[in-house]
Amino acid sequence: MISEQATVIANSELSGGLRQIVLRAPGIATSTEPGQFLHLLLSGHGDHLLRRPFSIHDVYADKHGDFSFVSVVYQVVGSGTALLAGYSSGAVLDVLGPIGRPWQPPLGAKRALVVGGGVGFAALTLLVGSLQAWGTETQVLLGARDKTVALSLLGGGSSGSYRSYALRDIPTPPNTGYSQQVATDDGSYGHHGLVTELSAVALADGHFDYVATCGPEAMMRIVAAQAAAAGASGAASLERRMACGVGACLSCVVQTASGQKRACVDGPVFDVLELADWGLAARSPGPDAALEGER
Repeated sequence: MISEQATVIANSELSGGLRQIVLRAPGIATSTEPGQFLHLLLSGHGDHLLRRPFSIHDVYADKHGDFSFVSVVYQVVGSGTALLAGYSSGAVLDVLGPIGRPWQPPLGAKRALVVGGGVGFAALTLLVGSLQAWGTETQVLLGARDKTVALSLLGGGSSGSYRSYALRDIPTPPNTGYSQQVATDDGSYGHHGLVTELSAVALADGHFDYVATCGPEAMMRIVAAQAAAAGASGAASLERRMACGVGACLSCVVQTASGQKRACVDGPVFDVLELADWGLAARSPGPDAALEGER
């Protein structure tokens, strides 16, 4: 974890009410792994003395090859995100990161299913690019309110490659399979209905070595149950209120099968079988569990 004074390069509005802030933070950009987050200190407002966590959406280089940039996609839902929206180009943010346990697909995974809901999809974009770089056939499912939100989330990347600095020079293997489907609440784009309806079909139709999900917790619980029933290794990124972000304050405790863990440093990504109140811990891990580990 690094403490940096990050310069705001852009803080722009995307379609569908989403926003993207781009920060120049060289140390963080070159050490980020998919699934980690930033802890931002938002100054200038008495109610925001504590840092706020935001998933890292993208890391990338500029046209000169300077790999120093990190982006966050967010939605203004309260006073904290409203304050973040007020930072303009040239402003400086006090940032801690990257923090947390990243996505950890099983070594040698052949097929992966990535399921995102709303702005939670931003926490999955680096994973998608990394899976492609590793040669993993990847199916992406996105649930969104409407077409404008879906297109923002699918096209809001800065580089289009969505891969970490460690993978920047590794070409995507030829013939790596990739597909995506979208479900929208209003039927304006793709499937009219829930993304969990798409994931149910996908998991019934084919074997996946790994299922990753981020979004509303109700959605993730359904996807996790579907993955467990299909015998796939599954992981979910949890959202919790975090005060310190370094594991000291215990404000983000998650109850797991092996006791209480902290979402900030023991997560935010958890194996779904770890999550005691999700009712999946009794399931025996599949044969790929022994291969689970960081790339």
